[in-house]
Amino acid sequence: MVRLKIKADKVEEFIKASIGDGEGSVRNEPGCRRFDIIQDGTDPTKFAFCEVYNDKAGFEAHVKYPHFEKWRDSTSDMFETDPEVSFCKPVFPSGDANWDSVNIGAVEHDYFSSSLHVIHVPKYIQKDKVDAFIEAVKLDGIGSTHEEPGCLRFDVYQNIDDPTELYLYEVYVNPDAFEYHKGTPHIKEWAATVKDWYDEDRNDGSGGRVGRNV
Repeated sequence: MVRLKIKADKVEEFIKASIGDGEGSVRNEPGCRRFDIIQDGTDPTKFAFCEVYNDKAGFEAHVKYPHFEKWRDSTSDMFETDPEVSFCKPVFPSGDANWDSVNIGAVEHDYFSSSLHVIHVPKYIQKDKVDAFIEAVKLDGIGSTHEEPGCLRFDVYQNIDDPTELYLYEVYVNPDAFEYHKGTPHIKEWAATVKDWYDEDRNDGSGGRVGRNV
């Protein structure tokens, strides 16, 4: 999971370069399952990447491909601050989940581009509450993906180096679908269950990105 802050006059160039890297990754790298790019809806200079690889070797191969090297070199002067990177493992869904972003039969048309509403938010949890938080958020994820037609993904990732950092990565067909999600019984139950489990010293909300797919 990657969080980025881009210079205001470089945003469009950054988007173009990042799409090139993302497309190159999912189409040409056998170890890359998805490469999603999110632009924050409130601050368009904030971006996030959700990259999923089969394993560590898949990521190590990624940084050697020409499309990554081109992105790295072309964007080196575009960052307002250094990118923040969290290497994570998925905790929901588990088992034989579908992580692939490439859909061979999908229609490629501008009408369907950049229309999704995406949540890319880190949550910092008290150390002794991490396992309970994961179990609680799994129930919310099951409710969201099984009962809400507007919820396309509800993934939860855990930082490998800091297990108290968990990412919620949610994808909805549009903002209205997310508003519907916020009124469902399963999210209300989850919110009430975990409300006292956060590490409030770290949960200032600055790391989250909520906006569109690019």
